[in-house]
Amino acid sequence: MKRRNTRQRQLILDTLVDNPTHPTIQELYQNVMRKDNTIGQATVYRNINQLVEEGKVQKLSIAGNVDRYDGNSSCHYHLFCEKCGKVFDFYDDSYLDFLANVEKRNGVQIKDTTLILKGICKDCS
Repeated sequence: MKRRNTRQRQLILDTLVDNPTHPTIQELYQNVMRKDNTIGQATVYRNINQLVEEGKVQKLSIAGNVDRYDGNSSCHYHLFCEKCGKVFDFYDDSYLDFLANVEKRNGVQIKDTTLILKGICKDCS
């Protein structure tokens, strides 16, 4: 189902794209409110879920932690720092080779992947 791109929806997406920190839904809502305090919390929740369904936004579910959201739609992966709780982007083309090998060896077609590594970032180590 194609959804209308409302002003509020575009503001929510723009706010997320402009915020590379992978905010929680509450942090995203607070950032949106700074730009337009007429947008309600339910509007942010509804629209972020729709943007995830459409593949325009990634939902990062990290066990034992609050979900985070990523507006970067390019092919990349994530590292979750277990000390400071930040999520970092990383790019590695060798993962694409791994996926191609899995497809070939198993006769499958991979449609989507999510890779979240847990560790300690360079600032915390």
